[in-house]
Amino acid sequence: MTRPDAYGHARPTPTVLRGSNARLVGIVTCAAALGWAVAGARDVPLSPHHGNARVGPDWPDRHGLRGERVAGEMASLDAYERPGFDPEAVHPDVRALYERTSDFEMTLTAAWHRPFRLGARLASCWTSRVEQLNLPEPGGDPKRVTSDLFALSPVGAAADPRDDPRLWIRTTEDGEGVFVAVYASHVADGERVVNVAVPLPGASLATVLRMENHGTGVALTTDCPDGGLYLHTDAGAVRLPASQRFGVAPAGDPDAPAPPDADGIADAAVFADQRIRLCGCPLVTVRYAATRA
Repeated sequence: MTRPDAYGHARPTPTVLRGSNARLVGIVTCAAALGWAVAGARDVPLSPHHGNARVGPDWPDRHGLRGERVAGEMASLDAYERPGFDPEAVHPDVRALYERTSDFEMTLTAAWHRPFRLGARLASCWTSRVEQLNLPEPGGDPKRVTSDLFALSPVGAAADPRDDPRLWIRTTEDGEGVFVAVYASHVADGERVVNVAVPLPGASLATVLRMENHGTGVALTTDCPDGGLYLHTDAGAVRLPASQRFGVAPAGDPDAPAPPDADGIADAAVFADQRIRLCGCPLVTVRYAATRA
């Protein structure tokens, strides 16, 4: 359609998207977003080990996944050596946290950011019941956790496409599950990257991160080949619109992350923080103090 302007010239009439046109645009946008999410996960090796209605610290036993006890979440930082990461530059306490993880107890706090605080408060009822991703709710008390680490059982490892999968089970002093995950790695574009899988009911949540030097500590970031967060289900996998960054440093490092606001961390050897963003917005900042047990 056209209409005359002030000089009598024909000008097109602006078209307003209404009804079926608006719905069509919405469908196309959603389809494009889903296509991006599916394509982004297509070639990334992800753990097939999912959870049930409850995960908890006995999840590996219920699924026959607990293997031999190991000391750390990885065998050696040396596996990640590359231009941009020199394991020899990492402080011994930070290195020990990765290679002898079970030697440490951790105290953690969580700061939930707007506009996610209400959702986090509601979700905490679910995470405490499932005993997975069981972080303190907004305004909640710090949690002190101990760690148990095991190789994945031979049957579980054979089904997992990643390298050297290891269970890391974190529980409170009264045995409540806080975090259960299968840590592993894979090679992407010639670079070894960390690949963590968190079992959820009927799914797993995976994170792929690059190891970098940061002062005398390390930084792990999803800004890398295959980097990102992924949801794996029986129907397939999708890449999520989220990112993550860890900062880990010895307590004496001037660039160490701010410690958690908690008692009993005066003797902490390592401080760390975990920053998660969802759709570009800060979701949560988790702060850790690791003390040798």
